[in-house]
Amino acid sequence: MKKITVVTSLYKSRAYIPEFYRRIKDCIVSLGLSYQLVFVNDGSPDDSVEVVKQLMEQDPHITLVSLSRNFGQYPAMFAGMQYALQTNPDYVFILDVDLEEAPENLAKFYPLMQAKAGTDVVYGVVKKRQGFFVKKVLGNWFLWVLDKLSEHQIPRNQAWARLMKPNYLQHLLQYNEADTYPVGLMHLTGFNQVPCPIDKPYKGSTTYSWRKRAYAALSAVTSFSSRALLYIAFMGFGIFFFSVLFILSIVVQKLAYTDFQAGWSSIIASIWCIGGLIIFCLGVIGMYIAQIFNQVKNRPLYIIKSVLGKTE
Repeated sequence: MKKITVVTSLYKSRAYIPEFYRRIKDCIVSLGLSYQLVFVNDGSPDDSVEVVKQLMEQDPHITLVSLSRNFGQYPAMFAGMQYALQTNPDYVFILDVDLEEAPENLAKFYPLMQAKAGTDVVYGVVKKRQGFFVKKVLGNWFLWVLDKLSEHQIPRNQAWARLMKPNYLQHLLQYNEADTYPVGLMHLTGFNQVPCPIDKPYKGSTTYSWRKRAYAALSAVTSFSSRALLYIAFMGFGIFFFSVLFILSIVVQKLAYTDFQAGWSSIIASIWCIGGLIIFCLGVIGMYIAQIFNQVKNRPLYIIKSVLGKTE
């Protein structure tokens, strides 16, 4: 019997765990697979851990991996995937526990992987972005900017949900980037990947704040593109070129009109314009320097505090 290991992370997830467990287990049983469920406690402040422990009393196929603190979803999921390889699986399935990504998507992914020989990954692509207007507009704008700047064309609207073979996963986990775009890394790893359209309804609330979203967006752009630095260089050259033309025009006017006087308003406007551009460019360069700073410290992506449950 083929074995699948399911990985998900916990952060303020208490309300979703029982239903998630029931639905993912029913789906796995319907596919005729043996299983291991790996819950990664990402420093959750609620009693998510206690709920999982109660399930462990009923089901020996559950493992609880607790991190030493809250590291974030990306490190927590990578910690879970690293541990999943120790369970000797034939497949690894990852997804969010909050049920926005339906556990039943596994029933779509698994036949696709079986149907197409040589398929290493089946990943979910959200059919239509959900949420309120501003969230959707900003999300689409971010994806457009990433498409324009990135050297790699990353498929849009990827979900965390994906079914993977161990060989692909071993290579994916070689990445140890401090600030990055996780689904970008998953695409960058290569192998034979097949998309599968899925629905992802918005549940109305999230633990992902606007500050975290903004930081994640900036990390995605700076970790997958250096074109912003090139554009700054072109912009600097353009400003220099037009400033030379402007100076020449002033010289011509001064020679042609003896009473010509440069306006103070134009001088102040030029100072503010150039000053603003300088500060903006320094900010962009600073983001790239921050990426280098965070990476060269070589701090661990996560720290596992404890592991409860059997590794079969």
